Amino acid sequence: MKSISIPYRQGNHGDFDAEWAVHRKVSGWWYITGYFSDPAEPERLYSYQFTVIKARIYGISPYILQLAMTDIQTQKHYFRQRVSFWNRDVYVNENTVNYMSLACLERRPAEMVLKANTDLFEFTLNLNKGKGAFWHGDGGVLIMGAPQKPKERTVYYSYTNMPTTGEVVLHIPGGENKRMQVTGKSWFDRQWGPYHLIDPYTHWEWFSIRFFDDEEVMLFAFPQCPYYDGTHIAKDGKKTLVRNYTYTPKRFVEVNGISFSHGWDLVMPGVKEEHYELRPVIEGQLNLAYFELLAEVINPQGEKVGLCVVELLPGARNPDKKMGLDLFKKV
Repeated sequence: MKSISIPYRQGNHGDFDAEWAVHRKVSGWWYITGYFSDPAEPERLYSYQFTVIKARIYGISPYILQLAMTDIQTQKHYFRQRVSFWNRDVYVNENTVNYMSLACLERRPAEMVLKANTDLFEFTLNLNKGKGAFWHGDGGVLIMGAPQKPKERTVYYSYTNMPTTGEVVLHIPGGENKRMQVTGKSWFDRQWGPYHLIDPYTHWEWFSIRFFDDEEVMLFAFPQCPYYDGTHIAKDGKKTLVRNYTYTPKRFVEVNGISFSHGWDLVMPGVKEEHYELRPVIEGQLNLAYFELLAEVINPQGEKVGLCVVELLPGARNPDKKMGLDLFKKV
């Protein structure tokens, strides 16, 4: 089966379904992050990630697959990546993102079904569409840290609240496989555009705050510029842009010579309780080109009121760091 490609449209883009497929001559991705637990062991939390990237860099456009799971209790991180330059057995059509026999994301009327099969883990997850999808930025157009440069743009929408159920299997070396029937929440991002993927000024710090009361906040910050964007999705589905927030890193960690912020004090005037601490529950992991972690959302009373998946790119705090050909290194 072959991929279906469509033209990149910015201000005149189509609806969520129309913009699912591959866009020509730009970078784009399908990105899911979430968390779940087995009701038989509810105190044990796992986070997971699925990403298929169609990158446009140095005149080539490979497909990149990234799959990850983290056992929060043991801090064990499982990660697999594949790169296909020839796009054999990799295709995206109007309803499917399929990457060889390793992963498949299928879009259905009321849900998405995500399947992954690696030597470390397997899962089949049903992601209910929940509150539905929402455009970010101005009508879906997000400035990638450079308002004065028209090409530094993406079109971006999310399903921010997707109740999730399914089966997960962990392959334990030297032991029995661990099979779990899980429940949790997921967040799906579809984003694409002509921005310069490898330049540090387009590198971001992204926070996807998932409050337990079924409200969400997406924050997209570019510390090198600086430039800040964001969206608040209320429980009833009302969307509000969030752009006057500030956040202060509590410390920094260094991984492979790259500095990343770690733990943040966040102030969002007019949004819920306004002041929050984002407190990492894991040290985080470098998934080749970006640093990712799960954090607790702590309100001014010291209560845990949500969870937040954080994604940090190297150029955000290291202006001399670029993502180049090392992006395509196999892991």
